[in-house]
Amino acid sequence: MGCRKVSGWKISIKTVCVLLVLVSCIVTLGCTMTPRGSEGTIPVTSLPAATASPVPAPTLQPTQSTGNIQLTGNVYALSSDPLRGIDTITFSIGLPAHASAVDLTRMEIVFSAQDSAPVTLVRGTRDSTSVFTTTTGGNAVTSLLPGDEVDISFRIKPVSGGATVNFEMRPPGGAALPISRTVPAMILSMNVL
Repeated sequence: MGCRKVSGWKISIKTVCVLLVLVSCIVTLGCTMTPRGSEGTIPVTSLPAATASPVPAPTLQPTQSTGNIQLTGNVYALSSDPLRGIDTITFSIGLPAHASAVDLTRMEIVFSAQDSAPVTLVRGTRDSTSVFTTTTGGNAVTSLLPGDEVDISFRIKPVSGGATVNFEMRPPGGAALPISRTVPAMILSMNVL
């Protein structure tokens, strides 16, 4: 008479909870225990060491045609203080598969903005308004090879919203690539030009 009838769904919920606890204990123990055997380690098969022959760096001749430099994406303008204007320009360039390599150490970029004199930038590694950097995957590079993509970044004196900016990439022995963009009226930390 002191027995109460327990409904079937309450028993199934309790059963499921107990099973989940047991499964988690088994999985935890299986993942943290080391196997018995040679010093408790899992044997690993190793692959043979790959040997690579050094690839010679391409020889860049000043007379090579480099008129195939192309912009490969958007031009971005960064601003460390949006009230003052943009102060960094960054973009990517590339070469088609049939083009000749470009020596980036001899390339120049001429930058100008509304109401300011043109500034010639040279490739370097320091942060300056007279230097541009060339990187691939965050690593500095000195040449642009066919099929590659190189990120270019340079600092400029602040340019306010609504102004036009012009820059021209001048590779050695090749045609220049002029680019002209307008700075957005409302400047954010990162802007697409």
